[in-house]
Amino acid sequence: MKCGQCGKEIIGEGIAFCPYCGAKLPALPAMAGGDSRAAEWVRKALAVTSLPERKKILEKAKNACPDAPEIDWEMLFIGHKNPKPPRGKMDFSIIKSHLLQIYRMPEDFSGEERNRMRTELFEDPLLISILQQAKDPEEKMKEYLLRLCREYIDIFLEEDNRLMGSLFGFRTVRNKEKIIGGVVSEMIRSIALDDQLAPERQLLLKQAMIQAFTIRSGGKTEFLVLEGEEQP
Repeated sequence: MKCGQCGKEIIGEGIAFCPYCGAKLPALPAMAGGDSRAAEWVRKALAVTSLPERKKILEKAKNACPDAPEIDWEMLFIGHKNPKPPRGKMDFSIIKSHLLQIYRMPEDFSGEERNRMRTELFEDPLLISILQQAKDPEEKMKEYLLRLCREYIDIFLEEDNRLMGSLFGFRTVRNKEKIIGGVVSEMIRSIALDDQLAPERQLLLKQAMIQAFTIRSGGKTEFLVLEGEEQP
């Protein structure tokens, strides 16, 4: 489903408001077998753009509906507080997809920070719990990585004025897909060079980045400069 106001594609079931611009979305039938109370909590949480506030709502939801998997799923996409916030820089740790920044700007992070972020990306205890309960853990992992990659592109690439160019508040770049595709290609190469990441995890993450860009660009994969088997 796409938001009628901002045009962003919405991922998820039973969402009442666009998580990007806050516009009200058309009502959809609740998921079969789902907990209507949990769905209402999720709608309320996603209607809030502030991630700290969304986290508080989801924590209340967890207390009210402790066995609702959709609440755990939404909580998974809120980051954990950085134990050592960067001095003099904005701390984006509340945004879970910021973990992928280690593959765009690895030089900005120490080896210890990269290890911590890599571990959080693939071994978050909540993620492990969700995968253990999933009917198909590999497909659930793919869904998780795809959403993270899509959110990263939306937040950290498309909204980056330094990357996109901005003059008096207006974007000056015409071919956004080409620019984003170049950055995504570099990130995929960086993932392939991460010798601390198991090959199967490298593959899953590279595939998720390719798929996320393909969806964002409307299939313009010619802007991805990849090698051999990675070429879509």
